[in-house]
Amino acid sequence: MKLRNAVFVLLLSVFLLNPFHAQGAPESLNIVAGTELVADIVRDLLDDNAQILTLIAASSCPGHYDVRATDIAFMSRADAIIIHEWQGKQKPVADAIRAAGNSAKPFLAGPMSSWLIPENQVAASRNLAALFSAMPGIDAKRVADNLAQRLERIAEVVTVCEKALSPYAGSPVMVSLMQADFVRRLGMNVIADYGRAEEISPGSLMRLTETGKKAGVLVVVDNMQSGAEAGLPLAGEIGAAHVVFSNFPKFAREAPDYETLLRYNCDLLTAALRKKADKP
Repeated sequence: MKLRNAVFVLLLSVFLLNPFHAQGAPESLNIVAGTELVADIVRDLLDDNAQILTLIAASSCPGHYDVRATDIAFMSRADAIIIHEWQGKQKPVADAIRAAGNSAKPFLAGPMSSWLIPENQVAASRNLAALFSAMPGIDAKRVADNLAQRLERIAEVVTVCEKALSPYAGSPVMVSLMQADFVRRLGMNVIADYGRAEEISPGSLMRLTETGKKAGVLVVVDNMQSGAEAGLPLAGEIGAAHVVFSNFPKFAREAPDYETLLRYNCDLLTAALRKKADKP
């Protein structure tokens, strides 16, 4: 009887310590996500069944990453390190991964260009779904189901945004460089783009102002993470509306995920164009 009890306790201990349930699904994965765009997909595909370390906060400039000891500790035990392709070229990120000594090779998630663009967001979601489906113990069917639902939600938001912006297609705008490709995807005519505030000299401001006035620019679109007021003087000189887009979800309660972020940015642009354009 004592032997039987001892065996039972031993088997129970093995089960509890095993990182996989009897059904084969992991209790929780430790995932390093390069940005909130990556983290959002991870949460969605894995049903929040993951402990996620996001290297860059949603409101921060992704070009500035300071290595933290807690990050390295988490990386050392991570099941997957998922960073953007462009982050793979950043020395602080590469140094942190190297210091962690994790045998798991970092997954460089593409596409390289803006994940705000719906087609790029779909491609990134598919890439991460393929990554997770190939990992031991993952319920590939559940990941596929979650992916399908995610893509459906994205398509619905794209339809709403395109309908709202269609009356203003081709409107002249000036845009922060980090938002230029996305704003073009929204159907706007990007007359010029510009960098961070410290990169806009008095001379370049004058040239941009002249170009903007000549083209009848209606809206100046800033990028929150690279400077929410970089284009404000430009908008004032031109007499254009000024809006600030975010590149990442979770920067505010209004945009907790990609779909709400897409809608948030589109709504800002639609409202600004409605005020400035000679259309309802």
